[in-house]
Amino acid sequence: MSSSQVHIAVTQAEPVWFDLHGAVAKTCRLIREAAENKAQLVAFPECFIPGYPAWIWNRPVDFDINVKYIKNSLRLTSPEMDTIKACARENGVAVSLGFSENDDDSLYIAQVLIGADGEVKVHRRKMKPTYMERTIFGDATAAGGGGSGSCLVSVAQLPFARVGQLSCWEHIQPLLKFNTISQREQIHVAA
Repeated sequence: MSSSQVHIAVTQAEPVWFDLHGAVAKTCRLIREAAENKAQLVAFPECFIPGYPAWIWNRPVDFDINVKYIKNSLRLTSPEMDTIKACARENGVAVSLGFSENDDDSLYIAQVLIGADGEVKVHRRKMKPTYMERTIFGDATAAGGGGSGSCLVSVAQLPFARVGQLSCWEHIQPLLKFNTISQREQIHVAA
């Protein structure tokens, strides 16, 4: 690490449900607030946009809710993601964002690590959604789409440290944790 202290903001906030534009606006507001408080990295939880679909655990599959969820999930290449990247750049802060990724109407539990320059350093997907998550989310691939979206590339060098990230139940998978550790992470975001 280039400094003995790194300031990290860990976001614990209610998502904006079923409203992609509102979710992006809130995400940017939290990024700005963290930057104003001298954070160098802002960490968001699993599926912060558009919120984690907790209803999958206690009710039958609900197609109407799922369609609404798909429509409000974030695309990697989109004006909404561009807004978040611009916010990171304008505020000079790195962002680890957990989100429901809409890739041609297929959903993935995804994370991006955006540098303070506004560029995506890592785009990854959760290797295997956990149990009922599989009713709406797909599996990642090791290779990802053209290198993007791989479940195995989870660490990037930022100016202050090598930052890695995994999502929820992935922390119980010994080989996946070993893979992340082998990428020499110094800071880990557990979404």
